[in-house]
Amino acid sequence: MTSRRTSSLLMPIAMFGVATFFYLYEFLVRVSPNVLENELILAFNLDAKMFGFFSSCWYWAYAPLQLPVGALTDKYGPRRLLTFAILLCSASTLSLAYTTSFYLGCLMRFFIGAGSAFAFISCMKIVHIWFDHHLFPLMTGLTLTIGTLGAAAGGIPLSLALDFMNWRQVLIYLGFAGMVLAFLAFALIKDHNPNHAEVSMKKEDTPGFWRCLIEVMKQPQSWLVGIYCFFVTAPTDAFGGTWGVKFLVDTHGISRDVASTAAVTMTFIGMAVGSPILGWISSVFDNRKVPMMISSLIAALALTLIVFLPQLNGFWACVLFFLFGSSGTYVLAFVMTRRFSQPIYVGTAVGFVNMVSMFGSAILTYMIGWLLDAVSSGALSSEGERIYTVSNYHLSLVVLPLFYAISALVIVPLIRDQKD
Repeated sequence: MTSRRTSSLLMPIAMFGVATFFYLYEFLVRVSPNVLENELILAFNLDAKMFGFFSSCWYWAYAPLQLPVGALTDKYGPRRLLTFAILLCSASTLSLAYTTSFYLGCLMRFFIGAGSAFAFISCMKIVHIWFDHHLFPLMTGLTLTIGTLGAAAGGIPLSLALDFMNWRQVLIYLGFAGMVLAFLAFALIKDHNPNHAEVSMKKEDTPGFWRCLIEVMKQPQSWLVGIYCFFVTAPTDAFGGTWGVKFLVDTHGISRDVASTAAVTMTFIGMAVGSPILGWISSVFDNRKVPMMISSLIAALALTLIVFLPQLNGFWACVLFFLFGSSGTYVLAFVMTRRFSQPIYVGTAVGFVNMVSMFGSAILTYMIGWLLDAVSSGALSSEGERIYTVSNYHLSLVVLPLFYAISALVIVPLIRDQKD
């Protein structure tokens, strides 16, 4: 009996493992510009606005694709779609490693975002098909934990790898690792669960894209939770994924290795720790709004201290970035998304919320670069890089805590923590 139960769990765990490993992989590639910033700026001769645009190309592909990806996953299942997505992501990473054109680099970054668009939704769909419904909050938190470990790996390991190889070689290794993962996805993932027939992927029983989309968009809660994620996700991606390392190096003279540890590794380790804890708390107390509000205010405070504290050293930078990351509560937003969605629309609903949130990341990532160039004097260093002062960063980064304050004080009170 026990061996049969263990055997029945092995396949769902294997499928979940492959999907979440791709989520980890795309998270690593997503935040890599934060660590590779100096190399990319010199390779493509970029200013802050151009670098912000390059980094944001990932989000401009990822965000709008969340709608069709969610609906397609609801209709056809994750197996073939996820395999194609991993191949697209890894092939584009390889192509980026070889290009010398800024515009081709942006295009490859765009394609990486397009492939990455399938990762989180596929994880949620596999959990929905193959695991009991009461495990959904825990598995959502676990998914985000595993994914953010990929972002954390974008800190110290990538920074250390650059001591032994150039940035192009780093991307080549990442590209080939993705090819192996695509093979595992095609071999292991299944779309049909005979013991959970009501959510298995049977084409004749599933609605089309437009019906899925219309049903989700008719829900006011879809919009409110999406707008909440817009304000919560954007600072994490913009600061932890793009601008944090440069800020610490330029304003506090912290070495790149230590800055990468703080801004990238500690931010996403904080998310990895905080996500399952918040998911667990929400399940135990059957309440999501209070943790969402409190955590957003904590993140706003942490970001205020990071941006405006003078003489921030490496230790306190790590502490504050960890606090900032662990307060990223969008895991609870996805739990709420499942609560107000019918089972056959879960993929589309998650995709819609994710789409709105990633538009926030795209806009804020580019906005910070634009603000930096707008307030700077235009002076250049001896290496040809634009020089940005502490006051330039203060004026540009004040939007980070403001985003969290808006989410906590304006958006959360409007959300209903119940099924519509």
